[in-house]
Amino acid sequence: MTCTVAIIGCGPGGMFIQHALALRKKQLQDEGNLAAVASLPQLTCFERGSSPGGVWRADRNAGETNMYEALFTNGPKETIEFFDYTFDEHFSRALPTFLPRSLILEYMLARCTKHDQKIFDDVKFNTSVESVTFNEEKGKFVVQTIDLKTQIVMEDMFDKCIWAAGDNGKPSIPKSIANTLSSGGFKGMVMHSAATGADFDQLVCGKKILLVGDSYSAEDLTLMAIKLGVKSVDILSRSAWGVACDTASWPRNCVEVHKEYAIVGVSDGGRGIVIENEEEEDQMTLNDIDTVIFCTGYIMNMHMLDPSLRLKDEGPFFSDYEELHKQKMGWKMTKNHLSKDLGEVPIGNIVSYNTICPDLYRGHLLSNPNMMFMMGRLDAPLLDLDVQAWLLLAHLTGDITLPSEKDMKRFNLQALMYELQDPYIRAEIDKNYGEHWDDSLDDDHWMYQFGDKREREMETNTLTLQYRFLARDMIDSSYPFDLGTYKKLNGKAKAVVEMSVVSGFDFHSVQLVEGSRDSSWKTFRDGNPSNICSIMTGTKAVPFKCHWLDLEGDGVDDICGTPAPLNLKGKGKSKATAMKKMLQAIRPPCVTSRAHVDEDGRDAKAAATE
Repeated sequence: MTCTVAIIGCGPGGMFIQHALALRKKQLQDEGNLAAVASLPQLTCFERGSSPGGVWRADRNAGETNMYEALFTNGPKETIEFFDYTFDEHFSRALPTFLPRSLILEYMLARCTKHDQKIFDDVKFNTSVESVTFNEEKGKFVVQTIDLKTQIVMEDMFDKCIWAAGDNGKPSIPKSIANTLSSGGFKGMVMHSAATGADFDQLVCGKKILLVGDSYSAEDLTLMAIKLGVKSVDILSRSAWGVACDTASWPRNCVEVHKEYAIVGVSDGGRGIVIENEEEEDQMTLNDIDTVIFCTGYIMNMHMLDPSLRLKDEGPFFSDYEELHKQKMGWKMTKNHLSKDLGEVPIGNIVSYNTICPDLYRGHLLSNPNMMFMMGRLDAPLLDLDVQAWLLLAHLTGDITLPSEKDMKRFNLQALMYELQDPYIRAEIDKNYGEHWDDSLDDDHWMYQFGDKREREMETNTLTLQYRFLARDMIDSSYPFDLGTYKKLNGKAKAVVEMSVVSGFDFHSVQLVEGSRDSSWKTFRDGNPSNICSIMTGTKAVPFKCHWLDLEGDGVDDICGTPAPLNLKGKGKSKATAMKKMLQAIRPPCVTSRAHVDEDGRDAKAAATE
């Protein structure tokens, strides 16, 4: 009997699982295996918006997307290129490494419809999933939906359910800060980054704005505000960890980042914002602030799921993993660049998670494995989601069987212990280590000096670990492209890691120099792309047609200069040459922090395929 599957959301996750199934169906049809075609799972995708794409949609109709208007990619497009449809094939020209969201959406849609133009015809658009419960007696999910146009409520049963509603579900606004602004009588505008739209220029031109938060949305909106003529931008970074703190220079000398400061009051008749660094007992007032924008991220929207089907959203995590308590005893961190400064720190409570969610085994809910989740875990979330789609499809078709719950937890715990060996990841997820880091490393430490090679090596190691997890998942899901194995990444994987480091580290910390001749206009997106090239085709990224701040429009011709013809006939040779140059440019990773992981860091199936 055909397995029925409900998919919540037709953003990248929902799109990719449908695409993976379409490719599997085409392969079986080409082989003439009609019996296997008939046994493929039947997918029903529900999407609240009117079209596929999720937050990547450029059409910001009310209620359809929570992403801010200013979105450009922050990482190199070369890390999200698909094996079956390259940028060359779609655009027929070399492109800059950073692209507007509209071009990424165009590329994703063309890729998904390449072999099946009707792939999204059966998606139930303009349909909100109101509730998902599990009927224990029948062993099925009960999915209640409402048609947003007709208001007709429907209820259907499915064998399995995939949550693919995306990480950017509901804007997260810290209540304490919002209450401080409200009770203090702040007279300016207060909003979340998700609410910034086509009228953003009216909000910022000639104005003084304050951004609360220091991650990618703060970086994006700051650069867009500068482009639109903002008077000044103040960025509050409570943790001093975000990408805004890693940016060595901002153009036009109108940005100030306040590290470890938080809003504590309102002054000057409602126009001043009082901020405080509690540790240093320092207060200051930011005068004449027109707008406060919360760049404080999102909460995954799981309200439609019965509480028994949701993921735990507050730590401590892994507390029910009995083996973790045993492994904590006598555990030591492998030597790394911070060992001398931090010493031995016992594992504390796990207060968040990085790539390993304690409630899931490779996307399956431990308490009910027929409930599945697709979530971006890497700096290259589109590639990650595509691999997850193949991994879930392999389970849906029976190509991979689930182990016992005990073995699932053992698998997760092994991955967690590898993550705890990485200083960056451990500082994020381990309360003890994170607090010890903050207490031990002062502002003068080399970790906080722009461009230090040790920090670059640490970032390389962190990304390498994440891509080793991804390489393992590619093998286990029979993904048609590989990055090597968990034990040993191949040249393509190393090139992807290096390009991510170039983009995230070099472009922000090395190539941006405060007070230099180009500091008045240069952004990280204006970084030198000469070491960025496609691992699929070898095509090198090109600079923008002008400074990023001077770009107008988001079409290909708006961002690119006169196109150079692609050497399609000699592509094999040019690819090999470009890849060779890329690999020659890669710096060797730090060899002291991964030795024991290399020896046994893989699951049994991955080991068997190496």
